[in-house]
Amino acid sequence: MSLLDVDTIDYVGVNILFKRVYVGIFDDLDWDDEATHFALLTKKIDRYTQYIRSGQLLAAYPRVRGYPVVIEYVAMRPMTRSAEVFWKTRETLIRASGFDVRCRTVDVRHALAADTEAKAGDAEVAAEVAAEVAADTRLESVVNALDLATRPAPEEKQREDIVHAGRRAVLVMRKKTSSGR
Repeated sequence: MSLLDVDTIDYVGVNILFKRVYVGIFDDLDWDDEATHFALLTKKIDRYTQYIRSGQLLAAYPRVRGYPVVIEYVAMRPMTRSAEVFWKTRETLIRASGFDVRCRTVDVRHALAADTEAKAGDAEVAAEVAAEVAADTRLESVVNALDLATRPAPEEKQREDIVHAGRRAVLVMRKKTSSGR
């Protein structure tokens, strides 16, 4: 799923609750070469409108007949000012074609190892931490890494909660009191 794959549909999502079909474009490219980026985005939008208008969407998803179609643009990197202006013109054209439009930016940089190393400041330390997390994915290591381990509760006066009545043990509910509070 990339903007470079102009002949593929990145995803189709159906919201049955609100009766909408989302046809999504994933944009994973940076904005260094804006002219190429604009051309690829225009081609991808054209392919999407052709896909919908030709009936291929309904052939693949026949139960969505009558649902409004939303073309959703998901950018992995923030847009430049000229990209925002360009996208606004594309939104106008898409709406004029009869489709709704949604645009959002998803920041995935925190998941990339390169950005983790840059934030840590020391590439060697960050690589060691990433290697340890990748090598040991047991629940205990995750709990320890996130500092989610249960801390000892304040000392409580324990009362006997189980009373034996004949052959059966009966649970008695009593309020626990904490000492020192």
